[in-house]
Amino acid sequence: MLTEAATIVRTLALAFWAGGGAALDFIDAPARFGGGLIDRNQAVGLGQLVIGRWIGAEWALGVVALVASLLAAGPAWATVLIVLMLVIVTVQGAYLAPAITELSRGLDFVHRVPHDPRYVSIRHLHAAYSVCEAVVLLAAVVALAATARAARR
Repeated sequence: MLTEAATIVRTLALAFWAGGGAALDFIDAPARFGGGLIDRNQAVGLGQLVIGRWIGAEWALGVVALVASLLAAGPAWATVLIVLMLVIVTVQGAYLAPAITELSRGLDFVHRVPHDPRYVSIRHLHAAYSVCEAVVLLAAVVALAATARAARR
């Protein structure tokens, strides 16, 4: 009974994690930056607010998925994958997102100041953040598929 409940909870946590990440990456960000309703400065500010909250949600979903995974049936490597996802989210939340936010303070993303090195630094940090986000999204889908397959057996 506990194993079945843990399997359901793990599946839901991974599904919400993957779905939330996909919604932010493929719906929210393109709408903010390409929708034409707000300028780039507003899009950056809104993005920082949303990402800060999303990192907290990812952490909560990850902890729930990890605890449930420890109690549920399924491949051990999927549990290790969830741990890796939590480590990546920790790097995003503890280093990358705060560094991007700090560098962007006072910058104008609409009327950029030529040769300001902060734009280059932000671009590199944002690229690292995006790679991390893609890895977490892919890992969530793989873990979800693996645990769903194990549950059918």
